[in-house]
Amino acid sequence: MRRNRIGFTLIELLVVIAIIAILIALLVPAVQKVREAAARTQCINNMKQIGIALHGYHDANKQLPSSEFHPNGTKPVKWNWIPKILSHADQDPLHRQLNFTINGDLAPNYALLSKPFPLFLCPANPFALVMREEETHLAPNFVLSQSDYAANAGDYQNASGVGAKPDYGNLSYANGEVRGVMGRWGWAANIANIADGTSNTIAVGECVGAFCITQNLASQCWGTTAHPINYMNDSLANNLPTQGNPRWDESIGFRSYHMGGANFLFCDGTVRFLDQNIDMVSYRALASRANNEAVTLP
Repeated sequence: MRRNRIGFTLIELLVVIAIIAILIALLVPAVQKVREAAARTQCINNMKQIGIALHGYHDANKQLPSSEFHPNGTKPVKWNWIPKILSHADQDPLHRQLNFTINGDLAPNYALLSKPFPLFLCPANPFALVMREEETHLAPNFVLSQSDYAANAGDYQNASGVGAKPDYGNLSYANGEVRGVMGRWGWAANIANIADGTSNTIAVGECVGAFCITQNLASQCWGTTAHPINYMNDSLANNLPTQGNPRWDESIGFRSYHMGGANFLFCDGTVRFLDQNIDMVSYRALASRANNEAVTLP
């Protein structure tokens, strides 16, 4: 009598393995798309919460929050705009612990702010939790957490790129009114200053905090539209800026790890995804608040 065969032949095993490999190959892109969609949705929700906080701050103070990276006699302490809105972003207990009469990077403020805050981090950014040295903050003993959302300083050029003067919007306190909505010299716009319309003016754009030593949670976080969205992302990822090599020109701008563009919060509280191939004239127009440009977005 013939005995029943038990098990697989080599050919049958190879066929099964091939089928499994095909299924995995089909499944992985689908999973990646789901993850990207979820990350983009969470990023949009973060920006909407930031928008609500900005409007809450504006209602209470009659202007948007400013940064004071270059303090002087009238504004003698150094602060980023982000900690100022915490009480309007469900972070009132933390806000109450901050001492706004001294610099934001001094004790006890430094201990409170030198840690990641999910609201200000995009889940698509693989560098989000990396603690980095920043301008005037030298590693390894003095590092700050990142912010992936930068204030719109305006349509200024950097060392290169296209835009208005002065480079980076570096104005003095004597003339600190930037073309955007929040500068780092102690000035910020109010709604009345946004003559181009709140729906046509960027308030905050995505950035990758680790790619720039002027974009972080506690010290300063701002950007210009000198270069296109996602400009030199791969180069910056492979050669992170430091104080010794700040890469000012290419690093100061708006970018993300979302495919094809980045999210932007507009002054009316809406969040829109802008394609990285957006016409640069339109892109710069969205960054200036009172230049009488007509902008039509798709």
